[in-house]
Amino acid sequence: MAHFVKLSVLDPGHDDAENKINRKYIPTLLNMDLVTHIEPSLIHSLVFTKNTRTPVRVKENLDEILKLCC
Repeated sequence: MAHFVKLSVLDPGHDDAENKINRKYIPTLLNMDLVTHIEPSLIHSLVFTKNTRTPVRVKENLDEILKLCC
């Protein structure tokens, strides 16, 4: 059975400026069974999965993701 977690994923068409006002996040269900690892970043957490070449950038930090998974 898949383990889904609702995370705020950065819109792929975002404006990559430092201004947080320009960032748009899309609530998305991520299948945690496909996640290989998660790394902290300056602004986002980077979620690496088995089926993507580039990481998915999410708004939640590592502690918030861990709480959602348990």
